[in-house]
Amino acid sequence: MGYGEDKGIIPLTCYELFTRIKDLQQPNLSYGVEVSYIEIYNEKVHDLLNPKNKGNLKVREHPSLGPYVEDLSRLVVSCFEDIEHLMDEGNKVKLISCQKPRIHMTKSSKFHHRQELSLQLT
Repeated sequence: MGYGEDKGIIPLTCYELFTRIKDLQQPNLSYGVEVSYIEIYNEKVHDLLNPKNKGNLKVREHPSLGPYVEDLSRLVVSCFEDIEHLMDEGNKVKLISCQKPRIHMTKSSKFHHRQELSLQLT
């Protein structure tokens, strides 16, 4: 993700999204942005924005929308700082941050993290 001067593609994209929303605001147009953040480890899916949900979330397939994670938290955000705060909180509960360094990493020890943004204009 990157921080400070070395912001990664996700924070830069989120910042640009809210900059454009602000620049393009019109009286008859409203927007809504939602964010989710997951970690996948050993084929188990964890909701990083709802650490109380300790169970393995299920990946499902919607006939027209495609794959999605069942019962995944989707939180409404209104500015880039909201997203930054949520990602910081999610990063604190990542399983990878709780793991002690290992000398030998195996294929099953790979972590994957995914952030999703949803923009709706009305």
